[in-house]
Amino acid sequence: MALSCGVVLIAVATTLVGAVDVSTRREGLSAAERLQLEDLAAMVGIMSGVALFMAVFVVSSTFGFVIAARQRELGLLRLVGATPRQVRRLVLGESAVVAVVATAAGLVLAVPATWALLELLEAKGLLTVELTMPPPWVAWTVCTGGGVGVALLGSWRASKRAARVAPVAALREAGLERRRPSVAQIVIGTLCLAGPASIFVLADEISPLVAMIVGILVPELVVVGLVCFGRLLFPWLGGLMARPFARRDVAARLARDHVHTGARTPAALGAPILAIAAIAGSMIVTLSFAADWSTALDREHLQVPAVVETNGDRDVAGRLTSDPDVRLADPRRVIGEHEVIDVHLVEQTRGLTAVRGSLDDLGDDRVAVTETYASDSGAGLGEQVRFRVDGEPVRARVAAVVRDAPDLFAEVLVPPALGGARADRVVPDVVFVDPGSADLDALLADTSATVLSKDAWIAQTDAETRAGNQLGLWVLLGPAGLYAGIAIVNSVLVGVSQRRRQLRTVALLGATDDQLRRMATWEAGFVSAAALLLGGLVTGFVGALIRYAITRDLADVPMTMPWLPLTAIVATCLGLAVVAALAGARLAARSPGSG
Repeated sequence: MALSCGVVLIAVATTLVGAVDVSTRREGLSAAERLQLEDLAAMVGIMSGVALFMAVFVVSSTFGFVIAARQRELGLLRLVGATPRQVRRLVLGESAVVAVVATAAGLVLAVPATWALLELLEAKGLLTVELTMPPPWVAWTVCTGGGVGVALLGSWRASKRAARVAPVAALREAGLERRRPSVAQIVIGTLCLAGPASIFVLADEISPLVAMIVGILVPELVVVGLVCFGRLLFPWLGGLMARPFARRDVAARLARDHVHTGARTPAALGAPILAIAAIAGSMIVTLSFAADWSTALDREHLQVPAVVETNGDRDVAGRLTSDPDVRLADPRRVIGEHEVIDVHLVEQTRGLTAVRGSLDDLGDDRVAVTETYASDSGAGLGEQVRFRVDGEPVRARVAAVVRDAPDLFAEVLVPPALGGARADRVVPDVVFVDPGSADLDALLADTSATVLSKDAWIAQTDAETRAGNQLGLWVLLGPAGLYAGIAIVNSVLVGVSQRRRQLRTVALLGATDDQLRRMATWEAGFVSAAALLLGGLVTGFVGALIRYAITRDLADVPMTMPWLPLTAIVATCLGLAVVAALAGARLAARSPGSG
């Protein structure tokens, strides 16, 4: 299942990236349409990166758990003469067979999935450009290699472990599970955890933009680091979680003892829950705090009491700029990634401020860029930037770097002399207005314009940003959540199936079916709670870092905690684990005991 979903995702991502590349080369595209295509390619890239991480993570942990559970079977093969090399080839061969079937299924499902995603984006207004699809064989080629590669990469370490199984394992009735991490796990885990820990030392130097990038990328490193110590961490934390309940319920006490003394099952169940909780939680908090940052920037920069939305009406800006009673009227003319501005007017209406250089130096070949653009492109003062004016490439030097305000300024700000004739033909979306003595409602009564107060416009913009973030989260985290759900259910069912003899023995000693189900439920709940706690700590670390970065130089920043989606992650992970535990316990209790 995980591989099939991964192949679907690879095919969708490959098709869309190819479609964006082909469509971008078409003539007649506007700057806004080109920007829309670039945003689509970036979103697909992030989605595929997160999901592929989860795919390899899930396949690797699942293969490792299954191999550890087949010690006696593999030991029996060694006992009858199988060499370590043959056992390793057996495991890799199994993964290759699965990969072929999964790739075929994924390619079949990829076509409707691609069109469904495009329909969703068009329905939400995020895609208005008709894409030119590339030849399908490109996606087929990439997916065939990618699907097999993910399977073999995920099973490679498990095959090495299988090759080390000794023949005597076939004769063992019971055995202690090794909890000490290997040398490789200690080294990798320490390195993965040391990187994020060092961020505390550099916190004062981290900008809000860098903090948000950290919020998306660092959780993966932390997850890998914690999972390396999972055989120690999850049983210990699970045992702590069980203490308040073990005193009152014998089923909870048995579950606590099994979690506390176990290694494989707690680690296998805790890993995917930790991964989705940390990655999804951090991304949700990052986007929420990013919206808070934009809102605070809008409040700090916007100097006028009213904002007029033109709704595509060409006459609105002309009326506002020509009326003598209107004190200030600043139409926002954005063309692609650059915006044509009247510097002195924008300073009065939108609080434009240079943090480096001088806005007075803007001219025929001089522009201003935001701090984010300067950081992304590496274009400092005096360096060249490239953009398009009327479809023609233009080179200009950076005369000033201004503060960020994504809702108020484009990334590149150019004077009218450099903006081209097209700027006069652009219908501005909004006009920032100080009405003076003018009655805006009367002045614009026969137009389609909407007059909003400063606070109302900021609140509306914030709501639109969060609605777009919500859709983006579904697209970015949907595949990763699916992988995590598959891994959670699989780990619980495999773990319960390994303990059929133990459950039957407990039943013969007098335990009822209800007590067996409660024991399995408590065990899944304790491990899930431990993993969710670790995921919550990772999310809290990311949120604290971003919060510190955005409030260091900016006052009155709101703090919006997305409790609903965070609670949904907790409830979904716990629900899947508990339902799978109940189903597995029911099947195990009803199956005949083995001799």
